[in-house]
Amino acid sequence: MGHRTGPIAGLLVLLLETASPALALDTPNERVTLTGLTGVHLVVNEMSVEAVQQGLSRSSLETELASRLRQAGLRVLAPDEALTSVGRPTLEVRVSLLKSSEALQFYVYSVDLALRQQIRLARDRTIDSFAITWSDNREVGVVGATRLSAVRDAVRAKVEQFITAWQTVNQMR
Repeated sequence: MGHRTGPIAGLLVLLLETASPALALDTPNERVTLTGLTGVHLVVNEMSVEAVQQGLSRSSLETELASRLRQAGLRVLAPDEALTSVGRPTLEVRVSLLKSSEALQFYVYSVDLALRQQIRLARDRTIDSFAITWSDNREVGVVGATRLSAVRDAVRAKVEQFITAWQTVNQMR
């Protein structure tokens, strides 16, 4: 007897398999990497055509998120500033949005937020690299076409989690 997976479940599997994995999480060991951080370069990855058609554009998210980071006390670094700043901190937002081909009234989304910084290996101090030093769990969900604001809310929640983590380790400074 065969087992058939529904279209939404199939899209969820696709999103989980194709989205970049988060390598660090919001734990005390990762939060310590935010100590002394005064600014970040904010990068919102390109949005899908569906996302843009539904009003979720890269530029609108960048503007909103940059404003929130500034309100929290973090500088938002321009690309040239980020290249010359200590650690080259880059806060990357990745949003995936797919419309179901079989259930047209539904979208499957995935939201990732990660801070990448320049690191130096302990075993060989001559080796520098760029790695995820802080992230939050990926959020994956399904929303109706009339509730796409939930995707923007998920992005906002991720940024709030980052701000909370940053404030926690920098409150005594």
